[in-house]
Amino acid sequence: MPSFTFDPSDPWTVTFQAGLERAGLRGRRVYEVGVGSGANVLHLLRRCGAAHVTASDLDPRLPPLARRFVMDAAPGLAGRCRFIEGSVSLVDGPAATEAVVAADTVVACLPQVPDPGDAMYTRFRAAHLRTGPETGGPLRITDHAAHYYPWSAFDDHPFNAVGLGLIEALLRRVRARAPRAEVVLNLGCRIGKDVLTRLFRAHGYRPEELASRVVPQDGRTDITFFAALEAALRGTGHEKDFTCSFSADPEGRRPLSATEAADRLAADPGTPVFHEICVLRGRPTAFDDVPDEEDRR
Repeated sequence: MPSFTFDPSDPWTVTFQAGLERAGLRGRRVYEVGVGSGANVLHLLRRCGAAHVTASDLDPRLPPLARRFVMDAAPGLAGRCRFIEGSVSLVDGPAATEAVVAADTVVACLPQVPDPGDAMYTRFRAAHLRTGPETGGPLRITDHAAHYYPWSAFDDHPFNAVGLGLIEALLRRVRARAPRAEVVLNLGCRIGKDVLTRLFRAHGYRPEELASRVVPQDGRTDITFFAALEAALRGTGHEKDFTCSFSADPEGRRPLSATEAADRLAADPGTPVFHEICVLRGRPTAFDDVPDEEDRR
């Protein structure tokens, strides 16, 4: 499997799939945002009993890769899935919009960390943290679409301030185009689960936790963003309103702030740092506030 896709055995994927199995998807039409390797499409069809799965990705290399993966593993299921070719941002574009309108459930695992090369993030980080090798420096990797998102592009989304701008944009689009569809999202809990549930409620979804697991912090993702968030709040009197959540052990018995976690990794990239991930299902609440047909176009 290419390095720019998630390994199907990665704990993020395993937890996501455990949540999908509990989401009651049998007989439903599912849209996956960010198809990656295609492992989830196969899982949705085989294990979850989805009636049909449509999938797209920001990376245009991935839909054909996913199609080959499903065809090789289970050619008999190929008629129950469709891969939208090319680069698709969230559920934008005619083909994606048409498929999402018909979906019962939209599933996704999207980045929650700004691209270290993003200009707005660079200014934010410089304002609140020392930069350079002694703090680990901004980590860059060649293929990073699955780890980072362009922070500046979502600055008009309130939850972008805590790294949820891309996810907030997806919730807005799904709510506008498929107001009765559920969403199932695989999320890192580094900013605290309470913030995640507030995001769902703010966009008209009732959150329900389907799966949870403590995982090692991925060494390919720079977490100094979370340390910068803590630093930005320091001295404002609102420090307790927002608390990042890491730990030094997989049981979560030795909690770490984001600053402590980032400092540990800067001193020794091999040191163990953990955080929780969870799968949340959002069920749409009342439809009274659903945008009208004109707004959905």
